[in-house]
Amino acid sequence: MKKTYNCLKPIFIMILVSFILISSVTQGQAMAADEKISDEIYFLIQMENFLQTNYIDEINDLDLLRGAVKGMVESLNDPYSEYYTPSEFKEFNESTSGNFGGIGVVITSKDKYITAVSILEGTPAEKVGIKPGDKFIEVDGNNVTGLSSAEVSKRLKGDKGTKVSIGILRDSEKQIIRYEVERDIIKVNPIYSKVLGQGIGYIKISEFNENTVENLDKTLDDFKKSGVVGIVLDLRNNPGGFLDQAIEVSTRFVPKGPIVNIVSRDGEIQTYTSNSEKSTFNLVVLVNGGSASASEILAGAVKDRNVGILVGEKTFGKGMVQRTLSLGTLGGIKLTIANYTTPNGTNINKTGITPDVVVEMDKADYMKDFVPLNSEKILMYGNIGLNVLGLQQRLQFLDLFKVQPDGVFGPRTQKAVKVLQTNKGLPITGTVDEKFYKALDEAIYENIHSREDLQLRRAIDILKEKIKSTQMPAA
Repeated sequence: MKKTYNCLKPIFIMILVSFILISSVTQGQAMAADEKISDEIYFLIQMENFLQTNYIDEINDLDLLRGAVKGMVESLNDPYSEYYTPSEFKEFNESTSGNFGGIGVVITSKDKYITAVSILEGTPAEKVGIKPGDKFIEVDGNNVTGLSSAEVSKRLKGDKGTKVSIGILRDSEKQIIRYEVERDIIKVNPIYSKVLGQGIGYIKISEFNENTVENLDKTLDDFKKSGVVGIVLDLRNNPGGFLDQAIEVSTRFVPKGPIVNIVSRDGEIQTYTSNSEKSTFNLVVLVNGGSASASEILAGAVKDRNVGILVGEKTFGKGMVQRTLSLGTLGGIKLTIANYTTPNGTNINKTGITPDVVVEMDKADYMKDFVPLNSEKILMYGNIGLNVLGLQQRLQFLDLFKVQPDGVFGPRTQKAVKVLQTNKGLPITGTVDEKFYKALDEAIYENIHSREDLQLRRAIDILKEKIKSTQMPAA
């Protein structure tokens, strides 16, 4: 899917003509060219001349052109067509490709520090000795404490071969440890997998980037060696990605026949097909309202071709295909150039795909009725008030406070506080301080995210039945 579409030519022509005329044509020459160019382009030239002549500050021609291109794209009123500045276009391409220059560390904000969550295998960060839990204090000699994870990530990224100096704090060390790390191309693996047992494997595809098929094939090979015969393929909250990757992934599960139909503006239909033999794996696919675009192509192919069972909630409903176009110093655009339909010809745009088995996730907001806590206020035995009430509500949620919250810090509250301090390895004081508040937040987060995944449970149960039925001897 690398061909250029004719619908982009008018944009190229207008930008090129406008740029040449704005940059080098005088007002008199522009008027002389009036008979050779359209009224619309002539108007743009006149508008540019008016702005250059009358605006109080100097105007950069490129900024005017970028604004013009942005306005043209926005006038389409298409939520999926976008204009990007040069820096935005670079970041967009890096995020969608899954490949970028960096050091290979996943970071998050924790306890006011940007902290390494994990180190990607074989990356520069691993080679120099950076470890999970390390706190980033300096980048290129500048203190980054208090910056967002996005800002620190931006500073760590850079072209392959360039170097970045990093200062980190490690729990076992008292002094800042400094590394000079040479950046390399980091390939983001969008595949997470594990063997669940009883012949069942689990694969989570977070997006369809340039590395999806390569890593999926490795996982499928490992599954075959491990005796996996049934797969739960998790596409929940997968926003999509590259069309060619979605099609290639589909061929791993969908046998010979159609996968998706691409419908151009003139009604021309291009059908992409699979030439694969029938998969040896039983398949259940998890979807929800966050499954969009390329992930819906895969889900639609699985459902229409009857090669698996869809479980979960209705998908997002984005049946549109976009192409990107670099405009050099002007930036770039992402433009909707086609619709797509599922193998049976179904247009799922704005309607989504309804799963074969609908399982709603628990969307309860467990903390919506909790009284806000002032984490700077120290609480202890004998205190009374809303802060104590909010504390008791959270301890009750964790099943540590067994009675109705009343806002009085008595012996039951103190006992519950001490239990959590014990569980989190804190000094057992019975007093609520800054460290306790952090431990309380962590405990609530862990509790919410440890609750049973009902959709996954149903998918596993369905797979077990499918595997059991295929293994039963014929009568």
